[in-house]
Amino acid sequence: MYDVDGETYLVVDAQVHAWDASPHNQAGPAGEVFAADLLRRHRELDGSAVPLPEVERVTEDGLGRDVFAGGHVDRAVLQPVVLGDLFVLGFSPVAWHAELAARMPGRFVLSGELDPDAGQPGARGIAAKVRRWDMRGLTFCESRRPGGRMELRETWLRRALARCAASGAGVVHLGVAPSAGPAPWRRWRAAAGQRVRGTAPRLPSWAEPVRSGSALPVRTRPVQRVASAGFDVAHFRELATALPRTSFVLGAGCLPADELCRLARLPNVHVLLTEILPWISATDARADFGRAFGGLLLAFGPERLLFGSGYPLVRPGRLVEQLAAYRFPDELRGRFRDLDLDARRAILGGNAARLYGIEGGRLAPSVVARRG
Repeated sequence: MYDVDGETYLVVDAQVHAWDASPHNQAGPAGEVFAADLLRRHRELDGSAVPLPEVERVTEDGLGRDVFAGGHVDRAVLQPVVLGDLFVLGFSPVAWHAELAARMPGRFVLSGELDPDAGQPGARGIAAKVRRWDMRGLTFCESRRPGGRMELRETWLRRALARCAASGAGVVHLGVAPSAGPAPWRRWRAAAGQRVRGTAPRLPSWAEPVRSGSALPVRTRPVQRVASAGFDVAHFRELATALPRTSFVLGAGCLPADELCRLARLPNVHVLLTEILPWISATDARADFGRAFGGLLLAFGPERLLFGSGYPLVRPGRLVEQLAAYRFPDELRGRFRDLDLDARRAILGGNAARLYGIEGGRLAPSVVARRG
């Protein structure tokens, strides 16, 4: 629980990763580039206080210290990312998460992995895995390489999601993989043809491959950021409409602001704030953050926004503290209303607790258990 000014908040971090991007797990240059991009992203967003090896490979000690002790988090939702072509043993598969949850009982909510582009064979046995590990959600993530475009129109996908919902995983995450891009408003401006500075900085010296033990030569040109998977908005709208009892959680930066806000018309669509929260206190982005956050509040209401840190890219402690005390900048006060206590509690943990079945900080019995 987070206690401040006599008020207590239940905090559920809806995007935490337990990954291994260390050199022994990197499958050649592609895995190394992906890992270097994440390390750079961490430095840009969170500074250098977390030892770099702990950003490459998440440990139990790091989770206990940065998320639960120093991060004020009561429960964390582990989001899987496979990327089997880039990492020998996988980047962050759900099997690892299940082992971690068994070693740290009562701390995690598990989300399963599903790649729409892998086709129907890739979904075989997914409902059984949901029941076996008491998974509360599914994450659409690429099983081989990042940067593709997910196909959401297949009939088999709807059937698979319906089976998983009946088994206890009624939340589907889309566009919530580790972010290796700049601030969302920078990407939107770039897509609109506006000049944006600083979107592809040169790799710092600590991230050069030769300095991490690689035999590859030092890079002499800037490395492009790793692209995130995309999807067709019309196809997503059809999917969400066809499955009204399934809750869909979209990343705050997965679509341009106007397109994302139009999806608020679908009552089962929620938004995870991970991609905009790092700029909540940035002096040069206060207005940009305020407009992005305020627009989501107006469209979705506080009851459909979820807190997420994206750990280990960003530690949750400062984000929790700053969101609990957030006030819109003076230039936006007339446009957006400041959050009241109920809205803060809902965003920091109440909404996620409702979606994932967390009662009073503890996991409620799953659908399967209740049926049994």
